[in-house]
Amino acid sequence: MKKSAIAGVCLLGLFAVAAAYEGSTLANDPLTLAEYNQIKAGSKAKILLRYANTCQQENETEHTGYPVTWTCYGADGSSNAVFFYSEGVLFSKAQTGLQ
Repeated sequence: MKKSAIAGVCLLGLFAVAAAYEGSTLANDPLTLAEYNQIKAGSKAKILLRYANTCQQENETEHTGYPVTWTCYGADGSSNAVFFYSEGVLFSKAQTGLQ
């Protein structure tokens, strides 16, 4: 195998490792105040989940018309935001301590 081919394979390996690291970092991405402010009334729940994956659905219901509450956590673990959805649409939100 030529040196250039070996170098190419090594470089490709480094890119794969970097991408895996970035993916694992994003998997623990807390919600920030700036992200909270970008989530507007009328948006869908999947918009919320684009910003942070520290969100947990608090009340699951089989009935689609009932309100659903999502709680998302900030970087310090004690700050959070609560999002209230009805029929899949955000109608209210509140936060405490997000930075």
